[in-house]
Amino acid sequence: MNSDVAGREERALSFQQLATEIHKYYGLEHVDRGSETVVVVFSHAPRPALRQYEFRYDCLYVTDRKLFYYLHNPGRQALLLQRFIDQAGYKTAIFLGLSKGGVGSLLWSSLIFRRDAQFRIFCLAFSPQTLLYPFNDNLTSLPSYLSNLRIAEGNDRHRKNFETYGNLPEFVEGLLPPTMIVFSSKNSMDRVEAQRLAGESSVVLKPLEMEFHGSITPFVIDRRRSRSLKRLAAKLYADAERDIDLKAMLPPTQKQFLSDFDQRRLKCPSLNTLIDDFCGFEPLVEVDRWDFLRRWLPFARLY
Repeated sequence: MNSDVAGREERALSFQQLATEIHKYYGLEHVDRGSETVVVVFSHAPRPALRQYEFRYDCLYVTDRKLFYYLHNPGRQALLLQRFIDQAGYKTAIFLGLSKGGVGSLLWSSLIFRRDAQFRIFCLAFSPQTLLYPFNDNLTSLPSYLSNLRIAEGNDRHRKNFETYGNLPEFVEGLLPPTMIVFSSKNSMDRVEAQRLAGESSVVLKPLEMEFHGSITPFVIDRRRSRSLKRLAAKLYADAERDIDLKAMLPPTQKQFLSDFDQRRLKCPSLNTLIDDFCGFEPLVEVDRWDFLRRWLPFARLY
């Protein structure tokens, strides 16, 4: 058995152990591409996020099945995750989350970072909520947030988790790895929540001139095909019928949603490039087929 096969089998066994021991409220999925880097993707919904995106690195997809904002006993879960990353031999871990998942990426990366991990850690949080406890009237447009506060009123354990971890500016102060927070500058909820961490020396704020809460969108759509954004809009509005938080965040019509990305999406790099730039990885050239044709067609006419 060659070392590559043996290494992948060892990673698979490490993941099986993690999946067995993690709390039942969390779902996990691992994709092994043979990389020394793993992207830990925290979803905003009870299903994996960015599962169809073609990451260059290994991925661990994490979901919060109860939509508790990744605050249910996160200390133990982060410790289990750290052990998996160590056993799998990863040299770099990138904690990436969107909206509720942004809470997870900030909190869990901080919990691991403060333990002097043996691997490099980075965090990318897209439109995260940063103050969940005490009551934050900036988040009242999110039905799941209000639901969690109601649960906390009658459940001491839930309330304790929110009391302990829910004030991120206090809990992660001085204990975040290199972190980028991407947010929609025209979305008041996004802007206020991002600014709460503006004083952290390890945090870079990246505002986008858009209103839609989904600030990750310009980085993951196929910029070479105009139809891709329309398909995304159709999917989001269909998903919103089952996701009350998403429904609350979307503009009233698909036309209004599409107008937010008119040309502006072309100014954003791909998510892979954003990761490479932020983490200082050697960049890979992303081929734009239309640019390639524009360069070579004039020469092709000579033959």
